[in-house]
Amino acid sequence: MFAFAAAIALPLVSAPTAAQAPAAIDVESLDPISGSWIYRPIVGGSEADFLDSSATVRFKMRCNRSVRSVSIIRTAVPAAAPTLSIWTSTISRTVPARFLSTRELVADLAATDPLLDAIAFSRGRFGTAAAGAPMLVLPVWAALTRVIEDCRS
Repeated sequence: MFAFAAAIALPLVSAPTAAQAPAAIDVESLDPISGSWIYRPIVGGSEADFLDSSATVRFKMRCNRSVRSVSIIRTAVPAAAPTLSIWTSTISRTVPARFLSTRELVADLAATDPLLDAIAFSRGRFGTAAAGAPMLVLPVWAALTRVIEDCRS
C-alpha cells in the first residue's frame, strides 16, 4: 500500500518489479510531470520531444516514415534494458527495446500498432518504465498524434 501511495505522490517512482504486470499500475491515478511537448519535422519524418520544467528532454516519439514505424524513446536511462513497459488508460504492454550509447532506450512499433492509438487517446496521461529506470508519467498532447499520423499518411 505504501508503494502505491508513493506512486500517487511522486510522478517518478521505481519501475515495477518483474512480478508486476504492466496492467498492475493504474496510470490514471498518477500525476504527469510538468513540462511541454515540442513537435518538429525531421529528415525522414517527425518528432515530438517532451521537455520537463527545466527544459531537459525526458522522452521522444519519432516517426520513421520510410519504414512506417514509430520509435518510443526514453532518454537518460542509466543502463541497458531489454524491454520498455508502457501504460495507457486502455492498454498496458511491455515491448522489446534497444539501448543506445546516448543512454536512450528505444522501442520501435509499426505505425499501425494499436498501442500508439492507446497513447494518443489515453485519458490525459500515459506512463513508461524499464528495468533500472523510474516510471515516467507524461501528459498526452496533440504533438504525439501528429507524429503517429505523419507515419500513417
